[in-house]
Amino acid sequence: MEFVIAIAPILGIFILLFIFKQSSLRAGLFAYGVAVLITILTSSFALELQGVFHASIKGALIAFIAAYVLFFGIFLFHLMNKAGAIDNIARFISRSTDDKILQLLLLVVGFSPLIESTSGFGTAFLVVAPILIALGFSGMKAALIGLVSLLAVPWGALATGTIIGAESGNIPLQDLGLGSAIISIPVFVYFVIIAVYIAGGRRALRNKWKEVSLFLLTFSTSILLFNAYVSVELAGVLASLITIGIGLAVINIKAKNNEAIDDAPKPINILKAVSPYLLLTVFIMISRLVPPLEQFLNAHFVVELPEYEFSLALIYSPGFWLFVSCILTIMIFKINRKAIQHAFKATLKQWIPFAITTSAFVAMSEIMAAAGMTTLIATIAASLLGTGFVFISPLIGALGGFLTGSNTGANAMFINLQVQTAQQLSMPPELLAYAQNTGASHATMASPSRVMLGASLCNIGSQEGNLLKNMLFIVLGALLMIMMMVAGWWWML
Repeated sequence: MEFVIAIAPILGIFILLFIFKQSSLRAGLFAYGVAVLITILTSSFALELQGVFHASIKGALIAFIAAYVLFFGIFLFHLMNKAGAIDNIARFISRSTDDKILQLLLLVVGFSPLIESTSGFGTAFLVVAPILIALGFSGMKAALIGLVSLLAVPWGALATGTIIGAESGNIPLQDLGLGSAIISIPVFVYFVIIAVYIAGGRRALRNKWKEVSLFLLTFSTSILLFNAYVSVELAGVLASLITIGIGLAVINIKAKNNEAIDDAPKPINILKAVSPYLLLTVFIMISRLVPPLEQFLNAHFVVELPEYEFSLALIYSPGFWLFVSCILTIMIFKINRKAIQHAFKATLKQWIPFAITTSAFVAMSEIMAAAGMTTLIATIAASLLGTGFVFISPLIGALGGFLTGSNTGANAMFINLQVQTAQQLSMPPELLAYAQNTGASHATMASPSRVMLGASLCNIGSQEGNLLKNMLFIVLGALLMIMMMVAGWWWML
């Protein structure tokens, strides 16, 4: 009976999302309310009101780390969209080559990870899917490929979900980023092969295997090295920029004798279009790689609340550099006040539900942990499954990603459970944290909210069921790969 009570907040999320078809926002608030009621009405998980308040505030503070970054990430996207920079990038890609598979590779392995890494929130899909339709792909193919292109979610909006996972699970950020990169590499290969197959079938895979291999090798190697040696927050951005650069070099070599390349936009145009991303990358790199500056940024304008084990260096956070990039974007593109206001309103419309939902999930998780609910669930799971839990771990993460459509929300819900279960089983907590982070991230592309948006954006509303079924099938394949990677890693330890 105690187990049923302990797991009730999580079950409540399922019931609201799937039976009553409610939003993640309402499900998160409901689950938080259930967790609070359990601490008040039961003796097994009793917490004083002060304990509930403390856990709730701690959860909101952890969520603020992500919200701070995502607000300016979303704002940067809307500013660039208002300035026409996104359209210019799209036109540049479409005019660089007539080869649809090369166009697709640029979008899926280069442009989409870049947008997702800087803006998060699945924003890349909103950009990539319309471009695919403009390039001649059907609505269903554009929706499928656009959703599959969300392969860089662990590093979305400068890795906020991964940062939340590291904070909540008490796992070093670099370890979580590098472990997630290692496990994700075969998943990258899988998703890109799926995208190329959707676009051109087996023939495209046979004819373009060299180009596919080059893009994958560039992106995978880059993201691995940048996680290991530079910055987890910047890994997605840098890997995307390098992939785009090498991809364009390959296209230029192939089109060297093609007169159609003369119609492409001048290099200065594309440099201006991507300049906010380039500046953002430079700012964050300098802040991480110049020790005196790093020390200064970490020592000034720091919000510290020791009673909540919370510390945030405001001007060291990627959120600050995104803010600076937003200001420079306004100046570079000379965006007028009305457009800025529209971009700000659009940002608030997306950001407020995310901030509330994430806060509710993290606060729920903190209350469950403080009241002993998470420990009980972990103990029972460990006793029932033993080391076989390693196979279930990615599915738990995927469940959170599928339900919430957010790596941040999923990590907030389940990473404490994963880490505590690992401790119960005397397994490395980091390994199950990797499973959680990757499973949650790669399952977000099949979340009902994303699929519904995809069907609407690509004007295939009548085929939403088929789109969801296809995406679930694709994500299931990725989860099987993650399960094998995690199990193999555990076996080698």
